[in-house]
Amino acid sequence: MQNSFESTPQSVHSWDYDLILEKIGYGKTQWLLLIISGLLTITSVAAQQSMSIIVIASQCEFESTQADKGLMMAACVAGLFVSTYIWGYISDDIGRRKVLLCGVFASNILQFVLMFVTNIWTFNIINLLVGISIGGVSAAIYAYLSEFNTPKHRAVAINYSTMFVSVTAIYVPVTAWMVLSSNWSLSIGDFVFRPWRLIMFISLLPGLIGGLLLLRYPESPKLLLSQNKIDEAIQAVTWICKFNRGKSLKDLLNCDEFMLKSEAESVENSMDNIPRFILLKIARATVPLFYKPHGFYFIISNLAVFGMFFSSNGMQFWFPEIVNRSSGSLNDTSTVCQILMEYETKAENSTLACSDHISSKTYIDNAIVGVAFLIGFSIQGTLINPLGRKNVLMAALIIATFSGICLHFFGNRTAVLVLFCLYILLPGLSISIMLGAIVDLVPTHLRGKAVSFCMSLGRLGIIAATNLMGLMLQPYCNTTFAICNFILFVCVVLVYIIPIETST
Repeated sequence: MQNSFESTPQSVHSWDYDLILEKIGYGKTQWLLLIISGLLTITSVAAQQSMSIIVIASQCEFESTQADKGLMMAACVAGLFVSTYIWGYISDDIGRRKVLLCGVFASNILQFVLMFVTNIWTFNIINLLVGISIGGVSAAIYAYLSEFNTPKHRAVAINYSTMFVSVTAIYVPVTAWMVLSSNWSLSIGDFVFRPWRLIMFISLLPGLIGGLLLLRYPESPKLLLSQNKIDEAIQAVTWICKFNRGKSLKDLLNCDEFMLKSEAESVENSMDNIPRFILLKIARATVPLFYKPHGFYFIISNLAVFGMFFSSNGMQFWFPEIVNRSSGSLNDTSTVCQILMEYETKAENSTLACSDHISSKTYIDNAIVGVAFLIGFSIQGTLINPLGRKNVLMAALIIATFSGICLHFFGNRTAVLVLFCLYILLPGLSISIMLGAIVDLVPTHLRGKAVSFCMSLGRLGIIAATNLMGLMLQPYCNTTFAICNFILFVCVVLVYIIPIETST
């Protein structure tokens, strides 16, 4: 297929896209897009994390068991697991902006509907659809953000965008505390609207604002160039220049006519090689990830990331429930599992009505974990280069494993909070380092698929952990903690085997 610029006169200069971005300079386009990506990230993560509060606040209304709570927390994550990898391929075909807008607005609508659902199984099904919709945001946001930045700024932009995950870990408990601190209800016929339902609206609100702001933006010029849509790419770049500099691109370049260089399409994305079914296309493109020489280490790396998600996020999802059950205990010497067993005994012997009260300590401790993540990301960035990525990974996982073991024996509340913070925080921070290591393990043309595949498997770890803890935490608390600790120890062994370069 002949590029449109090949037929233009020789006097028309062809510009490289990244060089054009450098000429335009970093400005309002990039700053606003960073805020938009942060808002979309908050909604994406809050839809998952807010369930850890909602399962407690809704337990009397839904008459939910501990196993039911595990399913409620896993439903949205299951949707992400099923859809993210597929959304990534769709975004390469129809455009990142379209996928982002469809994903965020569809999830907003579904979350709004979820506010009025009264049946727990209907709630889980719609929440699964929320996860599938959010998968589009998760799959396209970082690629879209990076393609509006020069190579010099891409890593920094993605790093700041990722930090909004930590902001969400603070946003969720703080906003939930504000909403649930007042005891009110609104009756609409037989339906009663209680405060916990408002949490879902607060979760969708950042994404709604981000989606509306995104409507102003064009499709990624870099993607348009890879699809040979030169004219559309020129229009998009002209928009960036006008928004950043307040003048036309022709004036900036001081020329009457210009053209953008097309980018070569990959074999798997060319129209002549698209298989009839998208799933077959995905399968064929994924198989090379398991070829030699990187296949063995790629499998090990995925198992390590699965374990990190299992231990960190699985425990983080159940942390509000654990703290809320423990907050009523006056004994400062009992371990977490001893307090949970005492709580269960009291609940079985109690003749009082169901209670969905959430203590202020639950919100405070969860906000502290969020602040710890924010601080942890900052500290980790300063340690990686001088100490080496593998050393930082090994140290983080060993300390987290040791913290998990100590939870079997420590009873002091402050010490327990610190141990939980370390246990949740350190494997969570290690995930980002592991993803960077996986990128180095595989060839360039496989890196996007490698990260998407790894993140999907990680979310499978969250699903496994939330359901395991839902079934086992109360009757077999020590066993549940031991399983999580053993999986973290396996992660230490796997990371030791993987050939990770010392610096980024």
